[in-house]
Amino acid sequence: MDFNKMDHITINVVDIDKTIWFYGELLGLKRLPDIDLPQEILHYFELPGSIKLELTEFKFKNNTLNCKSSDKGIFRHLAFSCIDVYSVEKELTEAGYPFHVPVNFNSKLGFHGGLTKDPNGVELEFLQY
Repeated sequence: MDFNKMDHITINVVDIDKTIWFYGELLGLKRLPDIDLPQEILHYFELPGSIKLELTEFKFKNNTLNCKSSDKGIFRHLAFSCIDVYSVEKELTEAGYPFHVPVNFNSKLGFHGGLTKDPNGVELEFLQY
């Protein structure tokens, strides 16, 4: 196999307005053009390393899946390296996204990190080496 980079990560969206605000305004990711397809609208943001975050807004009603971080066989989380993880935790908490795992130092992994969830219940890790 010959892979040269990761292209995108997709999140199926529960609330598109909250999600676009979260990734665009709160996290400050660069918005890319949307693609309107017959069954869905794909909203894009640029992640570090030119990887795309694809937010899928379905045009039909579908179920919402709620998973715990300890459930097996599912995608776990996205992790963002940042300069000041404590200020990120403070800003996200003040915006209504408190960390269910508060930022702390993990001596075995060598970083300060914590976990919160986006408007769709997707777990996000923010860490600082």
